[in-house]
Amino acid sequence: MSQIAVVGMSSFGYYLAKHLATLGSEVLAIDQDEFKIDDIKSFVGKAVILNATDRLALEELRLDQFDAVVLSLGGHMEASILAAMHLKELGVKRIVAKALSEDHAKILELIGVQQIVFPERDMGVRIAASLHGVNIADYLPLSSDLSIMEVIPLEKMVGKTLRALDFRKKFGCQVLAVKDKRPDGKSHIPDPDELITADQILILMGSDRNLQNLYKAFK
Repeated sequence: MSQIAVVGMSSFGYYLAKHLATLGSEVLAIDQDEFKIDDIKSFVGKAVILNATDRLALEELRLDQFDAVVLSLGGHMEASILAAMHLKELGVKRIVAKALSEDHAKILELIGVQQIVFPERDMGVRIAASLHGVNIADYLPLSSDLSIMEVIPLEKMVGKTLRALDFRKKFGCQVLAVKDKRPDGKSHIPDPDELITADQILILMGSDRNLQNLYKAFK
């Protein structure tokens, strides 16, 4: 069971903490607002009222023993930067931080934050991608130039093997897995000679440009 601390019960932090607990993680929720801690405490293993800019208070929580610490301090850029600096000094293994701007992200990178997220921007891109093409089932940006896309096979793909389609050589995209369209459909790593059917979804990884070129080529 992974141990994860979520610092800041903004909307993002609240739902992240709640979902992590649902998935089976041991979650510690942290916020200086007593009412926000009251809202989350019944969903997580432990919830504490604490100011994340207080280095001594953070040290007492032994966050260096956790698998990851997520910073979600709403619109408080200064507090986010200071908390990230304290967490690095305390030896936290993995820090994930919500960024408010590109400048904020650059500062967090300089501090040594391993993963920076822009929840609103990333969700906007994800929804736009799924709305733009009826054959795009889902879209997940991994970085500024790398994404995972779930594609419902177009008519020109159906009945062909992955070897024949050769996404990697022709488009620079990698097929990570294939899954059934059903809501509870299982995923599997495909054999190169597996025939693509209309009842499957292809999970592809590549740069945004290559994924777009692949999609256009088969339209």
